[in-house]
This record gives sequence, C-alpha cells and structure tokens, in this order.
Amino acid sequence: MMDFIYKAAPIGDLIDADEKNGIVKGYGSFFDNMDSDQDIIRKGAYTKTIKENGERVKYLYQHDMMQPIGKMVELYEDSKGLVFVAEIPKTRLGSDVIELMKAGVITENSVGILPVQKEMKQGYREIREVKLFEISAVTLAANDQAKILDVKGEKNLDQLYKRYDNIAKLIRKGEISDEMGFALEAEILKLKSLFMSITEPVVEATLPIKKNEDVDVYAYLINKLK
Repeated sequence: MMDFIYKAAPIGDLIDADEKNGIVKGYGSFFDNMDSDQDIIRKGAYTKTIKENGERVKYLYQHDMMQPIGKMVELYEDSKGLVFVAEIPKTRLGSDVIELMKAGVITENSVGILPVQKEMKQGYREIREVKLFEISAVTLAANDQAKILDVKGEKNLDQLYKRYDNIAKLIRKGEISDEMGFALEAEILKLKSLFMSITEPVVEATLPIKKNEDVDVYAYLINKLK
C-alpha cells in the first residue's frame, strides 16, 4: 500500500525568517537519522521529485492545502537534508506564521511525501526516493494529528468529511490546472492515509472492514457526498 507520510525538521534548524521581506529559509527534512516511525531518508531521495515537480511544491500551514502561505523560490539538497527557501506574501496568515516562528510557537517544518523507493532493513525502513508534494510550517501537536485521527473523535471525523467536500467542490468547478491537480493528488493521498488509519482496528471501527483490507476511498467519498 502506498503511504503518504509526514517527516518533520525542528524549527531550531530554521536558517532564517525575515518578516520584512517575507522570506523563510530552512530544512524540510534531514538525511540519515532514524525518526519515530523508524524511517531513514537518504541523500538523493528528493533529487528526482525536485527536478520533475519542484515548481509545484508550495509552503502550507499545518499540511492544509486550503491554507497555502507561500511559494518555493529555492528547493535543493545539501549534505544535511532538504533545504527550501519560501517567499511568503504579506497576508494576515503569512505574517502571523512568521511571528509564531519567532516566538517559538511554530516549532517545526514538515514535508508531505510519498515514498517511492523504500526497503526494510534490520530495525528500520530505508527511503531512497520520494515524491514531494508540499512543505508545511507545523506545531508538534499538529504534526501528530496529521498522521492519525482518533476513531472516537467525532470532531476529527467531521473535519475529515469537510476535506472530502472541499475536494469535490474544486473538481466540480472544472478546468483544473496542473498545479491544482498536483495539490488535489496530494490531498487525496493524505485522506486515504488518514482514512486507513482510523478504519484499521476491527473493534469499534468506523466502517465494517477487516484489518489490513484496502479501502476504496473514492467510492466512499462518492457515497458520503450523496
């Protein structure tokens, strides 16, 4: 199963945040360190995706495609990790995010990626190629929430359904650009990953499915929007 995942880099490794010019420079993720998911991303994992889709990658707030805060002006790998330079227009949200970074409230940058080349090693998963969809300014709590929703949390499920609704509305408008198509692909993969997480347990599952059984997320979306 393809798994859309998030990988964070502490804001302590932010290279610069310039409110006057609306520029943020920092690391989206690091190489060669094992994270809490027992994943290790190797140098070169972002090379192909930057070349093919680098211009489409946006800077978001809390991994929410409905809250873009900037565009990438530079995106490249160095020996340490994935470096990005984002230009943030002087919107209320953009200015607030920079202030929250400076105040230590926004504590991480995080990438939204789809592993392409991956291999299980002894005690960890090695990732050698990914597809990068976005980089986000996130808080610690938001990063955890983005990966899994509480099965019993009605409020969280309502938010999930609302994200389905947003996708449906965008599709109904038609004339989707390549950039919008790229964003929609990322959102659908995120939602599928979230949906699989909250429906995996057999006991008290949201839907009557067997553990590890794949879910037709598109059929579910159509049914939910009827």
